[in-house]
Amino acid sequence: MAEYGYVDTYCPECDAEVRAPLHSRPNVISVRGEDVRYEETIAVCPCCGTIIGDSRIEGENLKRAYAKYRSLHGILSPDEIKALRESYGLSLREFSKFLGFGEQTAYRYERGDVPDLSHNTTLLSAKTVEGARLLLSQNGSRLSEKSRNLVQRHIQDMEDGVARKTRTLPSLEDREVIPPSAENGYRRLNLARVAMLVYELANRCHELYWTKLQKAAFFADMVCFERYGCSLTGLSYAHATYGPVIDRKDEIRYILVERGTVTLQEHGWGELLVPQQSEGMPFSAEELSLIDEVAAFVNSFSTASELSEFSHQLACWNATSDGEIIAYTTDDREVGKAMAERMRTHPMA
Repeated sequence: MAEYGYVDTYCPECDAEVRAPLHSRPNVISVRGEDVRYEETIAVCPCCGTIIGDSRIEGENLKRAYAKYRSLHGILSPDEIKALRESYGLSLREFSKFLGFGEQTAYRYERGDVPDLSHNTTLLSAKTVEGARLLLSQNGSRLSEKSRNLVQRHIQDMEDGVARKTRTLPSLEDREVIPPSAENGYRRLNLARVAMLVYELANRCHELYWTKLQKAAFFADMVCFERYGCSLTGLSYAHATYGPVIDRKDEIRYILVERGTVTLQEHGWGELLVPQQSEGMPFSAEELSLIDEVAAFVNSFSTASELSEFSHQLACWNATSDGEIIAYTTDDREVGKAMAERMRTHPMA
């Protein structure tokens, strides 16, 4: 139990004011019915050794647990929600109306309440041109004329930004011609292979959520690179707080749904991938066997958060910072070894 800092507080056992050292230890708390592992802070009385219940510390612990839950499920933080509202120039009341929420809902979310999945999806849609237009068409009559003008101006600003980005950033399909490199595992991006990998994993893995799928694909591509010198799909992966994620994951998600490879269904507090149709078989027998291994490995974890925490042990993830691409060449065969060790200790998975 690591010690750091002190806090002036009251010990009820000693009935005295004390300067208690702060310690950090792992803990598990249930958030929306899911066990979330995080590092909690406790104050220990220097006189009697009792753990002191201090509302200030407990409040910060709760915030830390909620932040971990948000990170695992891609839920916007209070600061992100506030920044989104301010980008529109709207008051809390008008922003709630624009989103179609109750008038106090945005207020609660900016002050720490965790949005439910439906509300988080709405908030995320407000970050896009198409989503903002739809919200304005649905809820614009609830807004004042001034607020409607502010929303229309923000949509125009977003459109201008997208236009500038489109002129400089190739579409995902265009990236299929980008030469092999360490970032794509020395295979050109192959969207047909991406679709089939997702289809096969969705068929083989129990309750494969979108967040869990990205870790599963990462392990499949990395292990394929270790064994055969190139990735399975040509996907690139980036460092995120909750583990490796597919680079430009939102575009991949859109393409998968548009192709009819999978549908995404709300389930609990996540989105479950439901396989729909395949596009032919691009994989060899060896590659299919590898996918079987990865699926068994993924099935050894009961939640996406457990798989995310497992990925945090990997040096190739730890060597990068948020948003940075994880080069396949930094793997050094550790991914396959970690996966094999997991299966050795969970033989019935």
